[in-house]
Amino acid sequence: MKKLLFLGWLLAAALTACDKDNGQDGAGPCPVTDIELPQSSAQAPIEPGSTVEIRGYGFEADCEIWLFEETRTAASAGVQAEILEVSASALRFTAPDLCGPQSIELRQDGGAWNIGTLVFPEEEEQPAEILPRRISHIKVTYPDDLSFVQQFAYDEQGRITSITEMDQQYAYSGTTAQDEVTEISYENDRIVITEPSGAQSILTLADGRATTITGVAANNHYPDDYTFTYDANGYIATSTWIENPEKTYSAKSIYTVVNGCMTQVREAEDSEEWYGGNASYTNNPERPNNLNIDLYGISDFITSTDLDRIYLVGAGGNRLKKLPSTVDYGENGIDTYRYTMEGEYISKIEIDEDGEPLTILEIFYAD
Repeated sequence: MKKLLFLGWLLAAALTACDKDNGQDGAGPCPVTDIELPQSSAQAPIEPGSTVEIRGYGFEADCEIWLFEETRTAASAGVQAEILEVSASALRFTAPDLCGPQSIELRQDGGAWNIGTLVFPEEEEQPAEILPRRISHIKVTYPDDLSFVQQFAYDEQGRITSITEMDQQYAYSGTTAQDEVTEISYENDRIVITEPSGAQSILTLADGRATTITGVAANNHYPDDYTFTYDANGYIATSTWIENPEKTYSAKSIYTVVNGCMTQVREAEDSEEWYGGNASYTNNPERPNNLNIDLYGISDFITSTDLDRIYLVGAGGNRLKKLPSTVDYGENGIDTYRYTMEGEYISKIEIDEDGEPLTILEIFYAD
């Protein structure tokens, strides 16, 4: 059922009143006065197929509404909207299937007047094709602290089956560590991640997407529990973290994904524990998330996230399309990302926190 848009009405500067300056081709003053368009923006666009109401005084039954791209030229072809209802003080029409800002043109009494702008959703970019070469290993460096290598093994379907953490190098003499192996197994409706301690995180799947992670303790190691939901477009919508083993604390994060790109993470007001997960993302339009491993699944790529494991194993719903250029954690600082490329492939990612080096990821590929 089509929904009627009462999005809030523009007043003051947003209030559009037709006058002689709106007329085209010498049409003179607009016969409709005190025109009000519904409020719209990139964050709250007019949805195609919805019912739009324009208010004003002086509409006639035979009036027309045309929409043009804001960058229109003299040769631009507009789209005529389907008028549903006209009264002297308002008209309603069905929003056409358009993208981006659209200039609204009223045609009446043989004249045409530009009466304002409505913003439609941006055209959604198709996901980039996943590049064929597989990541063999990633060297992770925390300057002035440590470095280590994560080596990946795959099954015949290209899924990660094990991650070996090796070659640990510490900035402090006398500190050593043994290689550690995380194993991953896949079943029809679940994925099991077994950590070096023997503890497990069991992902329950529905339609290929993780809905829960259940932690199974071993050797005094207690993986936390999580639940996940997804939006109508198949992207992550919420995650809820539950601390183990006491299950005393929990927190819910809400994700905003626009055109396939993460834009915001915020903590739900009813979270029992402040989790510090609030973040605003600025995405790099030139850096698609198209390596064989989803980089949002690498825990050292994003500072604070509940989503690394589900993205690592391809169970986080639709893959986010772009990689970040900055992630703003508010009072916890701003992370800035710089990417070094070798052709289509990312070879290095340098992450700074408030201008200071935080993490370096060097990515190596199998021949």
